[in-house]
Amino acid sequence: MITVKNPDNVKKHFIRLRVTEEEHDMFVKRAEEMGYKTVSDLIRTLIYDATKIKDKK
Repeated sequence: MITVKNPDNVKKHFIRLRVTEEEHDMFVKRAEEMGYKTVSDLIRTLIYDATKIKDKK
């Protein structure tokens, strides 16, 4: 889980994704089940993990 704030890593870009209410609820539920405070935290971790897997190849 990404928890450390880095002042050199400013988040200034947005990625927008339109989802249904059911999909939204699923993301929120999954984030809570996995111990994340927000869906954004969950997605950042998924991106980070995917990058690490790619780097191992």
